[in-house]
Amino acid sequence: MNKNLLELSRHCKICQNLDFDISYGTRCGLTNERPDFEIRCGKIDFGDKAENYITEISVEKELVNKARFNYIGTFIMFLIISLTFIVGGALLTNKIFGFGIFHTATLVLMGIGLLALPKAFGALKTYRAKKEVADQKIKILNDTLNKYGKKYEIDLEINEIHGVNEIKSNVRIY
Repeated sequence: MNKNLLELSRHCKICQNLDFDISYGTRCGLTNERPDFEIRCGKIDFGDKAENYITEISVEKELVNKARFNYIGTFIMFLIISLTFIVGGALLTNKIFGFGIFHTATLVLMGIGLLALPKAFGALKTYRAKKEVADQKIKILNDTLNKYGKKYEIDLEINEIHGVNEIKSNVRIY
């Protein structure tokens, strides 16, 4: 086998002939063998599995994009909370207790502020990580389809009803 199995199995994810066995892994439903080809598979069949996979990763990307403002809002909220406690503790030290002498109450306030700071930056880190994964999946899909001279268009509609996403999609591979 000239290419690594992971790269070749990317072709199988969009093929109607995919046969996956948990103990064996990815294999072709036509040959019952693991994928083994140079650049592209001569037996690939773009069908429902391709459309379902395109829908799946497109939904993932869209949900990450929709959640962007939630992540940014979480960052801003926790940053404000953190800075309020830190600055409040410092001001309390200077104003009430005078001469900058730290007391337990001011240390607790500043400590709470410092504990909230990682939550703020954690929200941004989570968003960036999810976005990077979704973008990478789309890139890999596009690269794989390009090997076959294929492109796709998707009309995607996601409606959230009581916390459950209802998805309607129309995929065209050409």
